[in-house]
Amino acid sequence: MKNVVFITFLLITLTACASAQANTADAQNTAIALAWTHISLTQTALPTATLPPPTFTPTATFVEPTPSHIPTAPPPPIFTPDAIQVERWKEYETALVQSVLPTTWDFESMICEWDILARSGQKVYVWAFCGFSGGNDSRPAVIHLRADGSVKSVEVPKRGASSNIDKLFPEEVQAKFGFYTRNSIFDGRLMEMINHLNYRLTHPEEPPLIVLSAMPTATPTP
Repeated sequence: MKNVVFITFLLITLTACASAQANTADAQNTAIALAWTHISLTQTALPTATLPPPTFTPTATFVEPTPSHIPTAPPPPIFTPDAIQVERWKEYETALVQSVLPTTWDFESMICEWDILARSGQKVYVWAFCGFSGGNDSRPAVIHLRADGSVKSVEVPKRGASSNIDKLFPEEVQAKFGFYTRNSIFDGRLMEMINHLNYRLTHPEEPPLIVLSAMPTATPTP
């Protein structure tokens, strides 16, 4: 009888221990599951870290400024001589030399370049540059023609306060004088006339520029 009671007690004790161990294992498993669930929830709740885009520092680029072009004056409106003027160019030249240059100079060795600025009836308005290796002068002039186209006379404006330039030249002709004054002596039409005159001093057979302008195939001066 005692043995039966002891065995019964032992079984109850073992069962209780087994239950306790099972409960303990279940508690541990439950705690671990809860811990992983908490970690998972925490990671889900955390915001996703977004890396900022790379920052590019602009590189300074030097742009060379484009030089502005200085506006150039249009070429002077030069009238082409007619056939008679081309044929008589030496007569025109002699008359201009004697009117533009001082009368005390030796006209035999002097020559002229001239541009026709306008023509009205028997008047031809020109700008003349005349000279030789020892001197020169540049002035506007009015060439008066005869009916046959020959030169009758030449008038040039007086210098100084008594100038009669307004009487000799219409306003539209005076407006063209600027092409032969100021900086023109350095790089304008007047410089072209000076260079060609100097060339003709060593090449007497060469006609003035005004005559070359009437030729269909004018050869440029070297």
